Amino acid sequence: MALWEAEDLGIQADRACWALFAVTSVVVGLRVFCRMYFVRGERRLGNLGLDDYITVGCVGIILLTCILVTIGSHYGLGRHIKTLGAADSVQALKWNVIISSILIWSFSMPKFAIIAILKRILNHGRKTSILFWGLALSSQACILATSVWWFKQCTPVEYGWNTSIEGTCTPITVLADLGYFTSAYSAFLDIFFALYPIPLIMRLNMPLKSRIAVSIALGLSALACIVSIYKLAIFGQVFEILAEDPTYPVPYLDILGVAEGAILLICASLPTLGPVFRFARGTLTSSDGSRNASDQVGDNSHGHSGSIGNGTWANFKGNKLDDLEHGSTGMASSVDEIPLVPASKQQKQ
Repeated sequence: MALWEAEDLGIQADRACWALFAVTSVVVGLRVFCRMYFVRGERRLGNLGLDDYITVGCVGIILLTCILVTIGSHYGLGRHIKTLGAADSVQALKWNVIISSILIWSFSMPKFAIIAILKRILNHGRKTSILFWGLALSSQACILATSVWWFKQCTPVEYGWNTSIEGTCTPITVLADLGYFTSAYSAFLDIFFALYPIPLIMRLNMPLKSRIAVSIALGLSALACIVSIYKLAIFGQVFEILAEDPTYPVPYLDILGVAEGAILLICASLPTLGPVFRFARGTLTSSDGSRNASDQVGDNSHGHSGSIGNGTWANFKGNKLDDLEHGSTGMASSVDEIPLVPASKQQKQ
């Protein structure tokens, strides 16, 4: 099994988790910036919605997970238990329990961020809200049970990481069954929240290009489902190794868990980054226009002793005026183009 040939999965998990956190933080940071500074020309904290606060909270959970992964790898988590001393093995197993009980929240809580952004986009009714929140809350119930079970599977709790004391543990198959069910349910919700809203988004009162872009952005969260399915595929190997080498395989699952959560948060944030995309596009367009205008001015100066043709100047001035209509930064004054009401509802009002 090439997957399990690495001598230290802890270092790999440490690097991968922090890299995922960095990318997610940048995207979410841009999201918050756009919400606060470029919504209807206002600049205030009140522009942030429930979806933004949930997203920032989820980033905090990923940050906590990364910190714990770093601590665990310091004590040898991710290395073979036979290479660790008695004290380090106890600490590694202890931090393994702590990390695993927190990690699962990093890919479950972002589902609430998806639900909140869908509410902001679609403004769906009570029945749909009950369906979405019911599915998410039932998933959290499974996550909570798994999180608690990491500590309660052994009596006393300390026996789970220190077998030198007297105690007992339930068979690892119980934890495996919980892991299978929780991950399978998580994968189902990932694909459900990625695909279900697309027909609703396509009926919104916004340009077709924007509807397609929002649908693709949210649909990319199906990648989180792929991560969950892959996780399910290797669970059998992981629990086989856990029975004999409990400090080794779990950091690899940490990478997958953080990756799933990061994908969900990034995809939930992409529809809010219109101002950033427009700014980048406007900057490139302005740069190309200025360069072309300079070339034309140079050509005319050779042919007309430094005079600028009326057509060239008119085109150049037109480009500049067009940029000014979008503000000095290249962004429109009202850049939160995510509509809150579908076209059918607007027609009824």
